Amino acid sequence: MSNCPFLNRLASAMSALKQLVRKLMPVCPVKLMGRLFNRAPKPTLTTLLNAETPPSQDNPLLQDMLDDLQANILKGHGRNFARHIFLRFKPGSELDARIWIAQLAKNSLTSAKQQAKQGQSYRSFGFDGGTFAHLALSNQGYDYLGVPAEKRPLPTNPQHRGDEVGYTNVFAEGMKSRQDELLDPPVNTWDSGYQQGIHATVILASDSESTLNRAEKNLLQSVEPIADVCAREEGKVLYREFQLDSGAQTLPVEHFGNVDGLSQPCFFGEQLDNAKNKYFDPAAPLSLVLVQDPMGNDQNSFGSFLAFRKLEQNVKGFDSTLDALAKEIGMSKGLASAMAVGRFQDGTPVVSSDKAGSGPGNNTFDYSDDRGGLRCPFQAHARKTNPRGESVSDNAGLDKTLEQERGHRIARRGIPYGGNLSDFNKPESLPEKNVGLLFVCYQSDPFEQFEFIQRRWSNNPYFLKPMLERDSNYDATGLDPLVGQKHPTAIGSAKAPANWPAAWDRPTRKVKTELSSFITMKGGEYFFSPSLSGLRSLANTNQ
Repeated sequence: MSNCPFLNRLASAMSALKQLVRKLMPVCPVKLMGRLFNRAPKPTLTTLLNAETPPSQDNPLLQDMLDDLQANILKGHGRNFARHIFLRFKPGSELDARIWIAQLAKNSLTSAKQQAKQGQSYRSFGFDGGTFAHLALSNQGYDYLGVPAEKRPLPTNPQHRGDEVGYTNVFAEGMKSRQDELLDPPVNTWDSGYQQGIHATVILASDSESTLNRAEKNLLQSVEPIADVCAREEGKVLYREFQLDSGAQTLPVEHFGNVDGLSQPCFFGEQLDNAKNKYFDPAAPLSLVLVQDPMGNDQNSFGSFLAFRKLEQNVKGFDSTLDALAKEIGMSKGLASAMAVGRFQDGTPVVSSDKAGSGPGNNTFDYSDDRGGLRCPFQAHARKTNPRGESVSDNAGLDKTLEQERGHRIARRGIPYGGNLSDFNKPESLPEKNVGLLFVCYQSDPFEQFEFIQRRWSNNPYFLKPMLERDSNYDATGLDPLVGQKHPTAIGSAKAPANWPAAWDRPTRKVKTELSSFITMKGGEYFFSPSLSGLRSLANTNQ
């Protein structure tokens, strides 16, 4: 062949062509050629977890993960009745506890894939989804079960914070140890069941209260030989009818009478309705709440950190103080309430309107046209806990980018406790205690999410308007009037907000009425909701 002039010339040409291709595509010819033909790289589970555009819940790459993930994390369970049961396993029952948890995971706990199928059946045929069950472990629970350190979940620390800002694994420390940082009441004032160590919590839920009672009875009978019930809470969704501009509508509310559960992050494309703007977008990456579970089977095993707090509401005190605030300012009680909450009771954003009626459907608002806090005060609960781009600043302690601010979001899954909604036409009969919210939220890092919102926003009297931005009529924002907490013993600690608009879209004025401290934290803990395969692996006594 070497004596054939034609073949020699062809070989020389091929060699020159190869050298030219190498010069044009020095890194990876296959990838570069793919780009030339607009061939996007194939998605992987990792890319889907971090995608800003939520994938479809039917995406084939997600199915193994959803089959191993507990329900309620990516979407609320949607049942009207719930039981929250907090357990402490008995000494010497470690093996039996491991087996009990594994059996519960195998036979009773609800997966995210099951939840999706139940939702489709309900929407298509009206079928009841049945009893929902979920289990989460505290760090003390992991200790009790003998799970080694390398098999325990770690918060993601998405902003790579260090000791200089006090970053720590708050799940490992437990909520009791965070009292000084969260400004929680002293532990000895909590409900007695939460003062001791808690190993696990089980959430049961159903649309049938009788079915739920049977499920709870069976669960308690099965666990009685190996665990004590530290605390038990009954949750019930409250509904209230509102007369909206579009007609009458019945909506879920909390005990103060406000529509609850709005502006949640959406993790699947099916949940989105394209309602967004520059500062507000409900879309959220799965990684906002999901964490790899080292106890699980493989790379498809995920869980989420669960923060629980029992929040008691003084309905009578809040209602009467709203009355006093409205009279001192000279506005209607409904508008005063909207300025405190950030929305009218039917969900209408106060930044968008001075009257109720549009309801909770408008979530695309932001505060760019209300920079002075004259329509929606800076201290309003909704503005403090979801600033919609306002916290982005070069000021120390604030987020530098909108992506960072959005990274503090949590998936809220709370439910009211304490019975039916009060009759606000009978103010003398409104409850002062024993009603409230069983607050539950999921996240990938409780320090960066739940604690950031509570510490840096709700409890911070200078957020959203720092002292650096003084004006003649504004000294500080004040506490979040709903969930803001002041130091229980410190002198000169943060106070109730004192500056309120004199009317909608009018300058602020100082008032004497103090609207704060009508919600009291009565107990709580940090948990992790493991993958189902991780929980089933506890039956392996060689672990």
